[in-house]
Amino acid sequence: MDFLKFSAEAAPYQLRAMTEVARAARSGLARPQRAMLNAAQRLLLRTDLDLESLPPIEAEKLASHCHDPAQARQLIRVMVTIALADGPPSEEQMTILRAYAEALEVDEPAVKVIGHLARHKLLRFRLAFARRSHLRIYLRNTYHLLGGVLPVIRSILRFRGVIAEDREFASRFHALGKLPKETLGNHFYHHCMNEGLPFSGEKGGFPVGALYHDFTHVLAGYDTSPEGEMKAAAFQAGFTQHDADFFTSLFAIVIHTAGVNLTPFPMPVVLGRIGQGDLAIDVLRALERGAQMKVDLGDDWDFWEYVELPLDVARERLGVPA
Repeated sequence: MDFLKFSAEAAPYQLRAMTEVARAARSGLARPQRAMLNAAQRLLLRTDLDLESLPPIEAEKLASHCHDPAQARQLIRVMVTIALADGPPSEEQMTILRAYAEALEVDEPAVKVIGHLARHKLLRFRLAFARRSHLRIYLRNTYHLLGGVLPVIRSILRFRGVIAEDREFASRFHALGKLPKETLGNHFYHHCMNEGLPFSGEKGGFPVGALYHDFTHVLAGYDTSPEGEMKAAAFQAGFTQHDADFFTSLFAIVIHTAGVNLTPFPMPVVLGRIGQGDLAIDVLRALERGAQMKVDLGDDWDFWEYVELPLDVARERLGVPA
């Protein structure tokens, strides 16, 4: 997923559009929206403008100051994220978003998907989100790594605790704890043990094709708190070269700051979490870090080739920024 800095000429107009979406939230221009706008000013727009004094901007005028298709797509994606800053988007926000997307000629699926959420069509939203999400990558990777549909089905059933464990497969991950302390594998082992995460092959353990997410936590240095998950998801979206890139980041945003749980597990709900402290800036920085990676870890990356390397060497080879 690209991380593009906006041009100095276009930045004020783009900030006006972002602010217009933020103002239309049910809570208005509240702390979560301000935090995200300020993060965008600092890391994307490189501006320092007073949000209160910004006038509205019509869609046609915005389009006249945003000619690059990649930047236009990123702008719409930022607006989508702002619309989820402290709960489901309002109908007014979606009207504004659709008008901007149409004027910029951006066909961003997330606009339609979160539109279901704005209209309280929760089942339709969940189904539409699942069709676009990174869960497809998890299943595809598991299929390639295990070699067939039946192993994928068994992995899913084992993850849900329906069938018996594959102790032989899980033992490969337990063996990582015997590697030298400085290795990626040993760090991964202790990450899972410390966070109470079952290994693949155990009941509740991720299918093997999804394990690059947990390796992302280790490589990027983010914990599994809600804040850490938001940063890890943004980092993962950054390195993803797949049409699920944006939905990877949205997955954590929807759960941890919009308050809609997309997982089968209980989640702590704090609406507007993105507005706490410097979290909005940290999430955007995580996206920028991930975009600088040399390798898409979700593209059939073989972590077994890296587990015996020292963690800093693995980070260097994969292009993980400090």
